[in-house]
Amino acid sequence: MRPVASVKKRERSLLPAPLLFVGLAAGFLLAAAAGPPEDWASSSEAYFLTGEERAEWKTLDSRDSRQRFRERYWLKRDPSPGTEKNEFRELVLARIKTADGRFRIHDTPGSRTARGMVFIVLGSPARAVDQAAPQPPRETGAGRRPGQGVTPVALNEGNETTSTWFYETDRTPRILEVLGRPSLEVRIVLEPSRHKDAIQDPGLFHEAMEIVARKSVVNPDLVPAGSTGEVFAADPPAAPRQALPGNVRAILEAAPSASRGKDFFASSASIFHETSPAEAVIWIFAPPPARGALFHGLVRAPDGREVAAWSETAVASSIFSAGGSGAVFAHRLSLAAGTYAASVALTDPGGAVLASSTLPVRVPIPQSGFAVSSLILTRGPAPADPKGDRTFAFGGTLLPPRADALFSASQSLWYFVEVANAADAAKVMLEPRLRRGGDPVGSLAAFPAKLQPIGGGRYIAGVELPLATLGPGDYVLYLAVLDGDSQAAARELRRADFRVIP
Repeated sequence: MRPVASVKKRERSLLPAPLLFVGLAAGFLLAAAAGPPEDWASSSEAYFLTGEERAEWKTLDSRDSRQRFRERYWLKRDPSPGTEKNEFRELVLARIKTADGRFRIHDTPGSRTARGMVFIVLGSPARAVDQAAPQPPRETGAGRRPGQGVTPVALNEGNETTSTWFYETDRTPRILEVLGRPSLEVRIVLEPSRHKDAIQDPGLFHEAMEIVARKSVVNPDLVPAGSTGEVFAADPPAAPRQALPGNVRAILEAAPSASRGKDFFASSASIFHETSPAEAVIWIFAPPPARGALFHGLVRAPDGREVAAWSETAVASSIFSAGGSGAVFAHRLSLAAGTYAASVALTDPGGAVLASSTLPVRVPIPQSGFAVSSLILTRGPAPADPKGDRTFAFGGTLLPPRADALFSASQSLWYFVEVANAADAAKVMLEPRLRRGGDPVGSLAAFPAKLQPIGGGRYIAGVELPLATLGPGDYVLYLAVLDGDSQAAARELRRADFRVIP
């Protein structure tokens, strides 16, 4: 990968590459190539699914879509995306292994028992107390009055035991902090004669389970804002909100979270240019529809409030580039700083859905404090036309995003990022990492960003990524932007998806 020495000049003057992703993709094998089992959502690996994710799983109708869902499930919860390890996945798999060895009941693996589920989701309790059910006195025939019944021996065999697991602040503070509770008790009834156990108050546990599932999502770039519990840095502005027809609203509310479909790709970028506040651009790339097609959108805040809505004639945009054949339909929004969920859809003149997706949209605050724009993936920089559309023009350089995120293996991918209010522009560092199918492909140690000024306190940096060594497939690029070279430096993480085609 090569950082841009200057994006202001027409010629692309390049610095020597600190490192390249050379040969790191060779021999890469897709994990679980056979695809996920149909009942994966009922497996112990899926205990951290949120309600929305479970609903989405039910809509998936292909092996590939379910495989991508599983990859996204783990990546959403990866505390160090782009690194070789996913600590969350390793923790869950370790707990599953422990549960299988500790809580097995007859033919049921320990991780599929009630105790195993509680252990995997909440961890070990501070203490556990087992209490056997009271035993009825064993009766004999001696002295029994005529007509008096005898307790069958079978009912006294394999008596129930109630195991109460206590989570307390002195020994299990972390899980209680996640749950927002001072303490928690989970009672589990064991029935050895029936080879089963069950949670006595399943409603309480499943409420806790949903909280843990939502809090497990730590990578907001991979999930709509309403599922993460994030809050705004400021109240949402009064963005335009059109009244949406009922059928359009239903389409948008049912839009899946996958950004790439069979014939379309949806994405967004938050940018802020030389002096202006941040602006969000949301788009869909799809085959050109018939005249009269409509482009719809609905943007929600984390608490579910609708902050923007539109339904407009689909007009193709010329400010993007593309690797395939199609048209781009875009909408620009001014939003307050925060993370949003934007549902978009393209419909034909008859109302049939041509494309739909729900995207996360993160808006930074370039006016104060260290701020970083979205990653912009392009085929390369070019001089900006002073009289042309300047949506993706920065400091005299045009960076048309690759609308379908498709790149040929014979090309280079360029990625750019804006930076505002750096403590010392000369010390800003970039740390890229590349993943495919949830597995690491390559990474670079942090290197100087070589920021180029575009306005007061605002800069841009660009890096070239040759694709010749990468095989065809879908990739995720993570870029950590560090406000300095010290351990205490502020760090912002951005990501972008792209596909390499032969």
